[in-house]
Amino acid sequence: MKKINVYEHYFTESEKEICSFKSLSATLFTYKTGVKAIKIKNSKGSATILPYMGQMVWRADFNGVELAMKSIYSDPIPVTGSYSGSYGCFIMHCGLTAMGNPTERDNHPPHGELPIAKYDSVCILFGNDEGGNYIAVSGTYSHKFCYETNYDFTPTIKLYENQTNLKITASFTNNKDVPLEYYYLCHINHKPVDGAKLLYTADRKTIKVNKEVPESYWDKQGAIATEKYLDALEKDASLMDNVGGENQAYKPEIVFSMKYAADEKDKAYTMQLNPNGTAIYVIHNPKDLPVGTRWISRTEDEDAMGMVLPATAEHFGRTYCKEHNQQRYLNKGQTVTYTMETGLLDVDQAKEMADKIKSMGF
Repeated sequence: MKKINVYEHYFTESEKEICSFKSLSATLFTYKTGVKAIKIKNSKGSATILPYMGQMVWRADFNGVELAMKSIYSDPIPVTGSYSGSYGCFIMHCGLTAMGNPTERDNHPPHGELPIAKYDSVCILFGNDEGGNYIAVSGTYSHKFCYETNYDFTPTIKLYENQTNLKITASFTNNKDVPLEYYYLCHINHKPVDGAKLLYTADRKTIKVNKEVPESYWDKQGAIATEKYLDALEKDASLMDNVGGENQAYKPEIVFSMKYAADEKDKAYTMQLNPNGTAIYVIHNPKDLPVGTRWISRTEDEDAMGMVLPATAEHFGRTYCKEHNQQRYLNKGQTVTYTMETGLLDVDQAKEMADKIKSMGF
């Protein structure tokens, strides 16, 4: 593996190539909003990462298909305090000292400090491993708070030659002389396709429907429709498996969780099988990330299919998670690494994964 350190003064408005390896390359540019970006490319498409803004994946496209959700933001906007002022990314890391929506009993920002964390170092990696030749974007965010917290968070987004997927790694180390209490969620936001079918290796009996439509939501009729839909899902969760089905309502959003089953390699599978036979998918390890959160929002401005957001805990904020013993601890010097995979499948690949899910009894 080789490494190229990247610095903020390297970025200009015009896109410029910084390195190439085989058929892989990386370019740097700055959005008109001032947000810096690294685009990694192969023969099939590209992924655009915001290296100093949470290292979120803003966009990803393969074979001419954009995978990221629809939002009101065409370009990312610099934000502080909360990611909500520029929300519409494809992949976002959440945590670590807190995760989920804060309640009146919490004092943390939505989904914690990671979504828009300012990274201390940024790098591009390239090399060869069991998956073949790859290029990747990585970096380290150091979170320090006197007497309480000192950890390093290092994510990596890896793209292989001739592939239409991304390998996601989230690795973090506790540097403090006291245990780190942590929570983690990977927010993966695909675009829904009406007429598609959701297939996944989760026991439908474990689905926990959350009724939390905000009272302040402006579209009262939309909220009523969503509440009725949530009532129906409590009785039959399979109603959501046909994307765009009759009487579905996702205004402003619905969120629920489920427990996944894994195969002999500790892999759990989720896919949206599109009408044309292609699919988008997520693979994760439910032993590491036992809570499979699903987030769907379908409004005129926002259209998102968070089929599964792999997580260590539910999304109700730090206080709730602690009361339900969902916190985890990392001792001094210890490191934890979580891995996930997402991307686009062609017709043959989609059939193979659908058969795999069926063979596991789902």
